[in-house]
Amino acid sequence: MDIKRITLPETFSFEHHEWFRDECKQALRYARKIELVCDRVKFLDSAALGMIAMLQKSLNEHHSKEIVVSEPTAYCDEILSLANMYEKYVVRDVIA
Repeated sequence: MDIKRITLPETFSFEHHEWFRDECKQALRYARKIELVCDRVKFLDSAALGMIAMLQKSLNEHHSKEIVVSEPTAYCDEILSLANMYEKYVVRDVIA
């Protein structure tokens, strides 16, 4: 599997920690690229940003893989931009 797509929920917060961790573990085993599909996201909290940051850190340190954010809602795009996530942790792209 080249790409593991993880569709983020409408409200992505700490309550999704276990689900996100499990999705990421599977992706680390089988995929070269992780796509975070953000087309439904209406809310991200600081824990969600932290989970994304930790995933990227893990990928950089151990796997030389990348995270791709696709189809972000305007809200999601704004939050990721304000948090400097695009510059520090994720590659902004749309995978065809």
